[in-house]
Amino acid sequence: MKRFILFLHFLTACAITQIVDGQDIQVRGKISVYIHPDETGPVRRAVTDLLRDLNTVFGEPSSLVNKMPATGPVIIVATGNRYKGNWPSVNGWEAHQLYADKGKIILNGADVRGTIYAVYSFSEMMLGVKPLWFWTAEKPAHKDKVLIKANFRKVVASPYVKYRTWLPNDTDLLGPWQKLSKENYEVFYETMLRLKLNTLEGISADKESFNPPFPAGKDATIAQERGMLNTGHHLNILGSTYTYWDDYWKNVRHLPEPALTIANKEALRDYWSYHIDVSTKNNLEVIWLVGFRGNRDIPFWEFFPDAPADAKSRAKVIEEMINLQISLLKEKLNDPHPQMRLTLYNEMSNLVADGLLQLPKEPSLILNFVAARRDHFPAQDIRTHSFSGEPTGYYMNFQFTSTGSHMAQAEGPRKMEQNFRMVDSLSGKKMIFSVVNAGNMREHLLELSANADLLWNFNSFNAHSFLRSFSNQYFGTESGQQIAQLYEDFFNSYWQQKKGDLPGFERQYLFQDLRYARSFEMLLSDLEKGKYTTSPLDNNPLDDPSKGSVGYFRVVPTDNGVSNQLEALIKGTNASIAKLEKITTKADQLYPKLLEGKIFFDDNLRGQAYLMLHLNRSLNYLVLAYQSKDDQKAKRQLVQESLQEFHAAQQRLTESEHPPFNGWYASETKFGMKSIEQRLSSFYDTLK
Repeated sequence: MKRFILFLHFLTACAITQIVDGQDIQVRGKISVYIHPDETGPVRRAVTDLLRDLNTVFGEPSSLVNKMPATGPVIIVATGNRYKGNWPSVNGWEAHQLYADKGKIILNGADVRGTIYAVYSFSEMMLGVKPLWFWTAEKPAHKDKVLIKANFRKVVASPYVKYRTWLPNDTDLLGPWQKLSKENYEVFYETMLRLKLNTLEGISADKESFNPPFPAGKDATIAQERGMLNTGHHLNILGSTYTYWDDYWKNVRHLPEPALTIANKEALRDYWSYHIDVSTKNNLEVIWLVGFRGNRDIPFWEFFPDAPADAKSRAKVIEEMINLQISLLKEKLNDPHPQMRLTLYNEMSNLVADGLLQLPKEPSLILNFVAARRDHFPAQDIRTHSFSGEPTGYYMNFQFTSTGSHMAQAEGPRKMEQNFRMVDSLSGKKMIFSVVNAGNMREHLLELSANADLLWNFNSFNAHSFLRSFSNQYFGTESGQQIAQLYEDFFNSYWQQKKGDLPGFERQYLFQDLRYARSFEMLLSDLEKGKYTTSPLDNNPLDDPSKGSVGYFRVVPTDNGVSNQLEALIKGTNASIAKLEKITTKADQLYPKLLEGKIFFDDNLRGQAYLMLHLNRSLNYLVLAYQSKDDQKAKRQLVQESLQEFHAAQQRLTESEHPPFNGWYASETKFGMKSIEQRLSSFYDTLK
């Protein structure tokens, strides 16, 4: 990305100094675009976006031409060696190049996705269309022309990580907003490709897939039309979900619905087989997910009525089901080595770490390890696994719906980089697969951009350098360096409520925004009952050891130099308040001076800093109110101040609901802003 930005600055300098050379290419409005006739639909879809970009930047429409012009200027889009230019075609998975050739600009990829990436690279490098342009709520800057030197060539070699995935999961904010328009629904696919990701994690069949003509699911189809691969996420075996079990038997098999049990392996095999057929019939490019979990994000023994009760027997069931699925894939695809992955999520991670679950020895099976639950670092299963060259993947959450970041980013590029470098190092060879979960996306765009950059440029990526390049690109070079530092300060403002236990791993445990939400609820429950304890965060209903819980809040008083949880909460929030006050003051000083990226700066950094500042103040006041015990006057004043700060936090979110994100927080439920504010208000009323 840094090289892209430097080249963009070079092009701008060329335009300013009016370099004139008979062989240089002047790109202006109405420039023609030629697509080789053999190009596929996904390439043509990317060119549609290019035509929009050209029109937006130059203010005049460009058009496709059916015949390649003899002379330029013209943009030529061609995969492989379909165009014979002054440079040979590039080689390697998704490799691509852009070059000038006697008045023509050639956008060339080694394969279909390589060409797609070349198209979007042209928009970024030459036209200044940023990968996150839509999410910044600002149109690309107008240009009269762009000059490209006659000897220009930019080559991008193959990515370090082959499969680079987003999981749009837990979309409580994104989902309702997507339904407002077709553009809203599809923009994140375009964003993925602009950032050079290539795989969508989800299901291959939705409800419509069980009725003629038995299409693939909507999301899988859009991904296919865009040129991306598909894969199931942690419970969608071979792209299936048990949600449509009855639809399959009723509408496809025209049979009574059989019992959904472990013992009924033939019925399960039949159901999974159909999903393989849906994917292959609709020509989806798939990385097949194998495994065995329940419906929704739960272990299979909480869903199937005939599940065994002991861990060893449960592990045996998972092994049997995985082997059944692998055999089924080999048979139906007539392929001894189909590309597969096994996500070692939650309970499977425990079973592997305990030596109970024996992993299949399949050369094409990606062992997709998962970050630790509730926090974000490589879990015990991968840290103790004996690698022997098997393909390795990693799954990391940027956003959680129980604990972790939800309304504000928290992990940051540096922690993300630590995770992936540790896994890559442990595996002993190149990681082949990556997936990050950030369902609502908008709050985590910086982290998602950093992850995409790391996965392609693994050897050269540096989190600090990335922040500088990102800030320069989106906010301009005059303020970019200051904003990069503000980002770092923001990520370092989170309370580390527990000391790390992995040597050299920074910021291992963090008190993210959903932990604030649940803290409010725990404290209010006690206050409403007139209960007092110095350990109010204990006995959280989400801390159920029988379900593999590993602790929700993880507040360790001694790690904070205090004697109890209340003191730790006060000390932790006070420290964050002091840091966030400095950050918001600097952000306020920068905000009116910004000439570009002003809205995005307010959404992605300034607004999130204010949100966390108000949440810290509100929780701090509520803990003090909790400590006031029988002093009703002091308690009432403190609850009032807590309520005011919480209302300010909610107002901060409302300020981010500008076009095109009107109503973004309208259906917010995971944090529970409205519910918590109402409880604070109701409790305040009881103190009158």
